[in-house]
Amino acid sequence: MLILLCESPFQHEAVDNALEITRAALAKGHQVDVYLMMDGVYNPLKSQSGEPFQVDSVSRKIRELMESGAKFSGCRVCMELRGVSEKDIPEGMDIGGIFDLSESLAEADAVISFTGAG
Repeated sequence: MLILLCESPFQHEAVDNALEITRAALAKGHQVDVYLMMDGVYNPLKSQSGEPFQVDSVSRKIRELMESGAKFSGCRVCMELRGVSEKDIPEGMDIGGIFDLSESLAEADAVISFTGAG
């Protein structure tokens, strides 16, 4: 399964929905790849803190999902345009480009897109 996530954290339920679908699919034994594009590259930022509002940070949830077997990748160009560097994201997260996304799309049995369109 491929999940394309273009939404930024803490704006609306799209990010939480994408992460919960990832968690549920992993629990059922599915392979899940999450590709972060556009503002989605803000989701894994290690500097996030949900403590002031007593909520879990999205980056912590992503790290937990990675430890459970999910593969997270980010668009290099999207990251560079937004000032997100490799030191800002969890170790083990891949950084790639549109060709990596096209390979993931070709290999996926199912694709779920959270692009903010619609």
